[in-house]
Amino acid sequence: MRVALTPRDLAIFQTLAQVRFLTAAALEWLHFPDRRPVWEADMQARMRREPRPAYRIGRAVYRRLQLLVSAGYLGRLVRPAAVQAQLWGGRDPDLFMLTELGALALADQHDDDRVPISAFRVRERSSLITQHTAEIGEVYAALQVKIASMAGLAMEGWQGDHETARSYDQIMVVRQRDRQMERVSLPVVPDGTFVLVHPQGRLRVFVEVDRGTRRLDTWREKIEAYHAYAGSTELRARYQTDTFVLLTIAPTAVQRRRLMQTTASVIGGASSRYLFALREAVHPLRIGTEWQKIGGITRATTTTGLYGQVSEKITVTALEHVFLQ
Repeated sequence: MRVALTPRDLAIFQTLAQVRFLTAAALEWLHFPDRRPVWEADMQARMRREPRPAYRIGRAVYRRLQLLVSAGYLGRLVRPAAVQAQLWGGRDPDLFMLTELGALALADQHDDDRVPISAFRVRERSSLITQHTAEIGEVYAALQVKIASMAGLAMEGWQGDHETARSYDQIMVVRQRDRQMERVSLPVVPDGTFVLVHPQGRLRVFVEVDRGTRRLDTWREKIEAYHAYAGSTELRARYQTDTFVLLTIAPTAVQRRRLMQTTASVIGGASSRYLFALREAVHPLRIGTEWQKIGGITRATTTTGLYGQVSEKITVTALEHVFLQ
């Protein structure tokens, strides 16, 4: 089946070469600007808590995507019933990916044969891996659309988890475990990263998408690595900067609080470097402003057990924070 490819089709291919998997909703945000008034009005009504039916992607969007699937340029991954049907409408949205034919069509547009373009075979994948990658892609789409709508701002150099996992830094961390100090080497492997270009300069941004399945001790190690990474020679060598902001997406308010408490136990005080938002805020109209930061911490120690083990409880004061106005 032959299809006359449009500049928008090629832009979709370029996005999927970067992001791997995207829902139709994310592609609608990114590449169908005529639909913006529709999804904006829908989300604004939901933010006012007005009763609304489930949002429906534009017919023209689905028709074009299905045409590209039928022609072999895109793959479509049909996903099983969602675990949380009340959030997902009974089934996780299908995902679209770039095929080898789509990658070849995109490569034909580049004069430089060295430009790397990745394609992905349509095959069975772990549902957890697929879901995580899809959520990272949706965060990218929401941030990209939000940033593109703001004068003087731009997103540069997005890398997803499939790229950050190929090459990453190990950072030496000095920490206390079981009342003893130890030195360990920990990896810094974000789910995503990009540069936010703004009128005052450039800001390195890291992204973590938590699904609520991670043990908190592994989150603690991740934050220990990020905390040591700030100002390090490794950070300067890889990203040419001394600082960064970490954006963390949590599935629920309870999990967000747990992640913030664990983060606070590592960094030891208030910080605007570590920002936390809910999964429901991953939308171009919400992802800029619905963040929380650690505004302060309160420590309390208790003695428990036969031998009087001392444990520490940390309470975090969460403050609202605007990342993108």
